[in-house]
Amino acid sequence: MATYLVSGRINKKGKLEIDLPAGIPPGEVEVMITPKVAPPPFDESDPAYQAAVRELRPKLYRMAREYWQSVGDAERLALTDAQLDEQFWRFDTEDIPRLKSEQGKIVIPPDPMEAFIGIFADSDITDGSMTVNETVRRRMRRKLNARPD
Repeated sequence: MATYLVSGRINKKGKLEIDLPAGIPPGEVEVMITPKVAPPPFDESDPAYQAAVRELRPKLYRMAREYWQSVGDAERLALTDAQLDEQFWRFDTEDIPRLKSEQGKIVIPPDPMEAFIGIFADSDITDGSMTVNETVRRRMRRKLNARPD
């Protein structure tokens, strides 16, 4: 099988879209996702970072208020943007907005993606797709070999 370097993107629905060069049948494509460049570490004092945070906060607060309205939490719904700037902590894994006052009082379940990333943290493996493909091949071999004829 020949190897081709193609580009792709994640669409709004979270699906991978790949632009195949002419002449490559889609059935002969094995997808391996490899980042081109490691993202640089971010600096919270960087003006561009601070501008991005200022732009994102109102959207997060709107999402939080929609949640608080849906559950009838009038006290949190009444918080102003300035108050939320001081008090907002994060959204948990169930998309519930949390305030800093809740830190240490609630248990946030582990994020499955963080667990997946942790598989490779202490490993020489840098390409998860190869591990997945090899695992599927091994399981299929075992399944086929275990079948009675």
